[in-house]
Amino acid sequence: MSRHAAIDVGSNSIRLLIADVDALGRIAPVHVDREVVRLGTGVFRNGRLGAAATELASVVLARMAVATARHGATSVRAVGTSALRDASNADEFVLRASRILGCPLEVVGGLEEARLVQRGVAAHWPHEHEQVLIIDVGGGSVQLILSDRERFAAGTSLPLGAVRLTEMFLSEDPPSPGDVVRMRRHVREQIAAAADRLTRAAVHRVVATSATAGAIVCAVHGIKRSQRRHADRLGATAQQVGELLDMLVARNLNGRASIVGIGRRRAEIIVAGVATLDGVLCGLRLPKLQYSTAGVRDGIISDLAFRVCGFGQSAEPALQTRNTNVT
Repeated sequence: MSRHAAIDVGSNSIRLLIADVDALGRIAPVHVDREVVRLGTGVFRNGRLGAAATELASVVLARMAVATARHGATSVRAVGTSALRDASNADEFVLRASRILGCPLEVVGGLEEARLVQRGVAAHWPHEHEQVLIIDVGGGSVQLILSDRERFAAGTSLPLGAVRLTEMFLSEDPPSPGDVVRMRRHVREQIAAAADRLTRAAVHRVVATSATAGAIVCAVHGIKRSQRRHADRLGATAQQVGELLDMLVARNLNGRASIVGIGRRRAEIIVAGVATLDGVLCGLRLPKLQYSTAGVRDGIISDLAFRVCGFGQSAEPALQTRNTNVT
């Protein structure tokens, strides 16, 4: 066994996974931590990280650094995604965060983010004989990834995250019908650019990751948010996603939060998140999705285990053969 730590500094949440990995590449979580920080809120409004979110992120990262040391991880990797890619003052935050963590905070591009998601899903839920479309809806972007028999085949990163779209379009509660129409039109336009290439692929399975997908599947199956792990690999049809979106846009924050599986903080951005997934399913004519709890953190752990100890499967063959238009 080897022990590694992954920190994902996202546009909505900061997440930590410390896990053991065996010689076959199987991941066993040891410690997990997550806090909603909303780094993307200031970025998607005015192009800069906000002071309050930066301070909260620093506190959260300090806590995670203590946990990483306490659990004796042999290697650590911390990555930042969409909000840090877009923020004009990201360098200041990256320097501060790196000092707190005692390791570099790496701002990764859409390609590397997509690769890590794919690697995490493949490690968590092997699809040795299938071509899988993975949809990862984050706070600031959505990754559409083709995984061909567990190899990264292609990917597209689009600026359609739940925090980003909420900031751009949804200023009222409940959201006004006109704002919802404009947001859904924007989602369709963004997805249309990627649709031709992705719809030509012979996809055997659609896997959706992220808390938005987890909330959707929990709501469809009546699973409490605290029991979200039980939603792993469960599904939702395109019709069910569309019906949930119709329900959400008709409710205010309290009404959305009362739906089983969502919770209050997720309810603040859930309309935009579900609208994104609904747009992907409709735009690519996909009948259903299945939820996976895996994500960037699992991909980092899998990568570290191979690079440090030689455990699991190398990512290099996939990168050598990839065909991607991720930006």
